[in-house]
Amino acid sequence: MYVRFLLSAGLAALLSFTASLAQDLDFNTTAPLYPDGALSHSYTSIGTPAVTVDISITGPGLFSNLSPRRAGTGLNTPSVNFSNAGETKNYSFTFSDPVMGLEFPLLALQYKTDFTNQNHNYQDKIIILATDEAGNAVMPVIPAGAGYSVNGNEILATSSTRADVNKVSFPEKVKNVTIVYGNGPLAGPDPNPQGFTIGDMEWAGVVLPVELANFRAKPIRSVIQLVWETTSERNASHFIVEHSIDVAEFRSIGRVTAFGDGSRRQLYSFVDDQSHQTTNYYRLQQVDKDGATHYSKIIAVRHDEHLPALSVYPNPSDGRSIGVQMNEPDRSSLRLTDLGGTYIAFRVIEKNTGQVTLEPLAPLKPGFYLLHAQGCKSVRVFVK
Repeated sequence: MYVRFLLSAGLAALLSFTASLAQDLDFNTTAPLYPDGALSHSYTSIGTPAVTVDISITGPGLFSNLSPRRAGTGLNTPSVNFSNAGETKNYSFTFSDPVMGLEFPLLALQYKTDFTNQNHNYQDKIIILATDEAGNAVMPVIPAGAGYSVNGNEILATSSTRADVNKVSFPEKVKNVTIVYGNGPLAGPDPNPQGFTIGDMEWAGVVLPVELANFRAKPIRSVIQLVWETTSERNASHFIVEHSIDVAEFRSIGRVTAFGDGSRRQLYSFVDDQSHQTTNYYRLQQVDKDGATHYSKIIAVRHDEHLPALSVYPNPSDGRSIGVQMNEPDRSSLRLTDLGGTYIAFRVIEKNTGQVTLEPLAPLKPGFYLLHAQGCKSVRVFVK
């Protein structure tokens, strides 16, 4: 009797409700498209898990030329007419969940001091303010470059020709970023219209409300005990324990109230007294107080270590076909997943008695996969 995790040994030590896939906000193409001249807008369902980015532009200074407007280089604000050098525009970006690895460029910064009327001189200056979900300040990392100077979170144009800050980045999670745009000391009392561009934004992942340190299952006589531990919780309501015998369909088998908020470790447990004498698959659905849901990775455990094993050939596979030797197991129960439990579609081609070939609808990328069948041990398939 033992536990089989649907993860490699290295990954099994750390499970989390935190995504790590690169996300991208392309101002010119991400839907819903930014309306010309709008002072507020929401980009919804960006990335996986989905995050919403709310944009709000406030402060004195008149826009012209249908700005702000989307462009191939980002969110373009080419013409802001301040009535005096002390005015600023605030461009605020609020993420529905904190994000990690946020970065973006700032383009077309410059000064102009050769007007006939020196009162109309301008000098682009930007101050970047950022906070996490608790309101704590987060300092940006701004690289040095030609045509501008950097002082902490302040950027000042030092050239009469265009200068680009290629990447502003944040080493910590951020919930809100505000770009304060105005003038430096070279500006006159009545600056002429000026502008800059906020480049497309990218981030590595979304920091979700619960960070799961581990999720384990252990058979004890006729029951299976599930144990999981969180390292931090924010706005968490409860966990729903879900069970499956084929990975394709999960059903709820219990609910456990979450601690809610805090950064201390919390330990939870649940006993499944209706488990099957075969491979049992479990996952956690974490529910926030606002009703949002997030899923853990899938783990598997069985009572009987003497279940028959599937025979796969060749292994490694080329990713285009997988031969399977089967006797009694039901072919309709075959399931192919990646190590995270994501189902992969395939067609089944009958061969000789007890032999079938699985052909994925799209060639598999190199890596490890798992083949499951009801009443059998899961087998790992390597695609080279």
